[in-house]
Amino acid sequence: SKSLEESVIVPGTGAAPAAGQVKPKRSDSGIVVEGLGNCLVKFAKCCTPVPGDPVIGFITRGYGVSIHKADCQNVKIGLQGENKDRWIKAHWAVNSSSAFRATIDIIADDRTALIADITTAIASNHLPIHEINAHYLKNGNANIILTIEVSGIDQLKSIILRLQKIPGVISAERTGKQ
Repeated sequence: SKSLEESVIVPGTGAAPAAGQVKPKRSDSGIVVEGLGNCLVKFAKCCTPVPGDPVIGFITRGYGVSIHKADCQNVKIGLQGENKDRWIKAHWAVNSSSAFRATIDIIADDRTALIADITTAIASNHLPIHEINAHYLKNGNANIILTIEVSGIDQLKSIILRLQKIPGVISAERTGKQ
């Protein structure tokens, strides 16, 4: 039987890679997929991986390789399913310079200027905010969910620590975009 590398069609080439071609190659996405070079890569919205996260790829039907965080719930389920052979090793390329979106879920005491303090903390780090959603909770707290652009896991951890220090913030945690 063919190995996983031998049976995959590389998008854009119209042919399967040669049997000896198992050397990792970097795609334009900043991801290295084992045995595949220049393949179409998309990042899973269920877990929104960023550089520094351990990752794994899933060979989709017609859409290239979908990259998930290794601890994503969908990976845990998928590795037990009938398509477990479609999972492939992947990792971040060294010095990836791309920007990635990450979602942060904040719970805080509802107060005047809370949103201003949160957006100021993010702006002072020169990080773009792509989406923000805030609502009042029945217990009197506020829930703010925001999507920002980061260069990797270290920058994301740093901004989460900064958000956690804002007066009234109860929790600030990374989440997969739902």
